[in-house]
Amino acid sequence: MQIVLEVVFNDKYWELILLFSLLLAAGVTWMMYFKSRDTKELNMTQIISLALLRFITVFTVTFFLSGPLLKSLRRMIQQPVVIVAFDNSASVTAFSTGDGNGISELELIESIRSGLSGQFEVISYSFDEKAIRNETPDFKGKGSAYGQMIQTVYNNHFNDNIGALVVIGDGIYNRGENPLNVARQLNFPVYTLGLGDTTAYRDAGITAIRTNKNAFAGNKFPVEVDIRYQGMPGQNLKFSIIHNGETIFTENIYTRDSEGFRTLSTYIDAGSSGLQYFTARIETNLDERNMINNSQRFVINILENKQRILIISNGVHPDAGAIKNALESQVNYDVSLFTSEPYPADIKQFNLVIFCQVPSAAQSGRVLFEQAESLRIPKLVLLGSQSHIPQFNLQVQGAGIVLQAGNMEDAQPALNKDFATFTLSENLVGNIEKFPPLKVPFGRYQLDGVWNILSYQRIRNIITDRPLIAVSNRNGVKTGVVFGEGIWRWRMYNYLSDDSHAGFNELIDKLVQYLATRDNEDNFIIGYKPVYQETESVIMTAEVYNDSYEPVTTPEVSMVLRDSTNQEYIFLFDRGNQFYRLDAGVLPPGDYSFDAKVELGGVTYTESGNFAVMPVDIEMMDTEANHRLLFQLARQTGGEFFYPEESASLLRSISENSSIRPFTYYQMLLNELLNLKWLFFIIIALLSLEWFLRKFWGIY
Repeated sequence: MQIVLEVVFNDKYWELILLFSLLLAAGVTWMMYFKSRDTKELNMTQIISLALLRFITVFTVTFFLSGPLLKSLRRMIQQPVVIVAFDNSASVTAFSTGDGNGISELELIESIRSGLSGQFEVISYSFDEKAIRNETPDFKGKGSAYGQMIQTVYNNHFNDNIGALVVIGDGIYNRGENPLNVARQLNFPVYTLGLGDTTAYRDAGITAIRTNKNAFAGNKFPVEVDIRYQGMPGQNLKFSIIHNGETIFTENIYTRDSEGFRTLSTYIDAGSSGLQYFTARIETNLDERNMINNSQRFVINILENKQRILIISNGVHPDAGAIKNALESQVNYDVSLFTSEPYPADIKQFNLVIFCQVPSAAQSGRVLFEQAESLRIPKLVLLGSQSHIPQFNLQVQGAGIVLQAGNMEDAQPALNKDFATFTLSENLVGNIEKFPPLKVPFGRYQLDGVWNILSYQRIRNIITDRPLIAVSNRNGVKTGVVFGEGIWRWRMYNYLSDDSHAGFNELIDKLVQYLATRDNEDNFIIGYKPVYQETESVIMTAEVYNDSYEPVTTPEVSMVLRDSTNQEYIFLFDRGNQFYRLDAGVLPPGDYSFDAKVELGGVTYTESGNFAVMPVDIEMMDTEANHRLLFQLARQTGGEFFYPEESASLLRSISENSSIRPFTYYQMLLNELLNLKWLFFIIIALLSLEWFLRKFWGIY
C-alpha cells in the first residue's frame, strides 16, 4: 500500500487567504517584538527567537482556521480470492467410494483448498438447502440448492476480487432456481469438480406426491403420484397406498420401455378426523441399489365439521340446482335451497350463504347481505341477467362493475396460473378451459388488491383481465363471486366429455370448502400448520382479542409442547404489534401436541392442537450424479469441468489463468487539517515555549 499526501483548499481564493495569514502573523510579530519597548533589554538573538515562535503560532492558527484539507491518495492492492464451495447434501456420499483412488471426499476437498491457499486467499462454503461459511462438511444435508449457493456467493462478495469459484459436488439440485440461470450474472469463472456416480442403475422410485393438506371426514380427496423408472423394460410394477397397515389403493404399471415416467391419480376416502398418515409404495421383482425412493409418507389433516350451506335463488334456476347437486354428492355438506320468500329468519347457523342472482331488481337481498356481513358469514355470489348490478356494487366490498350498454356477452374460463389459494387437479385444469361460455355483464370490472382471481374471462379466444371467478378474504370474512350465468352447462359438458360430474363437483367443492372454512374468531387463536418438514422451522402465531374483538399483546402467552414420547418443552411467544410469534426451531420428525394459554381480564383462555413433522428424503429420490449440469455451468462462465482424479489439473488451470490477478485501486480521503489532534498540541507547545522564554528572559 502506497500513500501520497497533498494539501488542498476548499476556497478558490486560497492565495488571498494565505497572503492574509502571512501579513497578519508578520504584523502581530512586528508589533510585539520590534516596536514594543518591553524587548529593549533583550539581544537580537532572543528577539528573533521569540518573534519566530509568535509568527509561526499566529500564522498556523490563522491559516488552519481558513479550512485547508489534507488529501491522501492510497494505492491499494487486493489479492485474488478463490471460493471453494462443496455440496454438503446426503446424495454426494450415498453410494460413494471416494475418487476411485482411495481418497475420501473430505480428503479431496482439503487437498484442493491446501493447493490453492499457497497462491490465493481461499474462502470455503458448504451448501445444501442454504450456503454458509464452513470448513468441514458432514454430508447430511436434506436438499441441494446450487442456484441459492451461487447467489449467496455473489451477494456476499460483490466488491471482492473474486478470481474463481470452485464447485465440488454431484450436480444434483432439487431446491431453488436452475443454477445456470443464476450464474449468468457472474463476472468470474466457475470451475467444477464432479463427485458421485453417473452410472444409470436399475431403479423405480416415487418422485413427487401432490394432495390436499386438509380434507373433511367422510369425503374423498385427490392424490397424484409421480413415478419414474429406468433399466426395467417389460416389467410389472405394483403401486399401492397404505393407511393404518391396510392397502386402500393399488394399481399395476407395465413398463414397455427401459425408462419412463408415469403419473397416477386417484381419490381416497378421508376417514376419521385428525392427522392421518398414508404411505405410497412402489414394488418390483428386481434388485435395486436405491430402495429409499420406493416409498414416501404423506399426511392429511382430516376435519370433522359438517358444513351447512344456504342457497338463496331468485326463483328456480338451473345454476342453483347444479350447485346443490354438486354439494349433496359430498357427505360433509348439509344444503338448504330457497327460491322464494320467506327466507330463514336466522342464518347464523349456516357456514356459507350462496346468492344466485341475488340481489336482483325484485329481491334486493339487502337484508340478507347485511345480516351475513354482521355475522361475518362467508358469501358466494353468482351474477346473471337478473342481477341488480348497482346493488351488487354496494353490497360486495372491493368489487364493482361499471355497466356499458347493459348487455350480456359470452365468456369462457381462462385459468390464472398464479392462483394459489387452493389447487385443482391436473385433469380439471386441462378441461376447465373447454367448458361452455357463461353469460357475463358487459362493462368495466373493478377489483381491489384483496381479491384473488381464479379464472379470467376469455372472450372470442382473447384472454382479458376481467375476472370470471374470484375470491377474497377481507378481515377474516371470505367472499366469492362467479361473474356469469350458466354454470349448469359446465356440469352437463363435464358429464358428456368424461361420463361423470367429477370435474364440476371438484370445482364447486374446492370453492365452497375454501369459503366455508371460517377463520377462528375466539379471544385466543393459535396459528400453525398441520404438517411441517424436518428442514423448516416450526413457526406458530398467537392472537389475543378483548371482548370488543380488538387485538391486544399485553398478556403473556405460554405453550407446552409434547413429542411422541410425551416429553414436554415449554415456550413463551414473542410479542409483536398486534400478534405473537414463536419460532420453535427445527424439530425431529414425529407427532407433536401442544397446550397454549393466556390470561386476559381475569379469564384464562386455552388452545390445544397437534401437528406432524415429516422426514425429508428428497436427496435419496435421485442419486445419479448430474455432471452435465456441472459441465454446462463451467463452460457458461469460462471455467472448466474436472473429475476427482484430475484435481491436480484443476489446481494448475486456476494457477495459470492470467485473468486471475491482483486488483489495484486507489482510495482518496479528504480531511480538514483543523481536525488533526496533533496540531492542537503543537500550537500549545509553541505558545508554552514562548511564554517560558519570555519569563526566563525577564519579559513580564
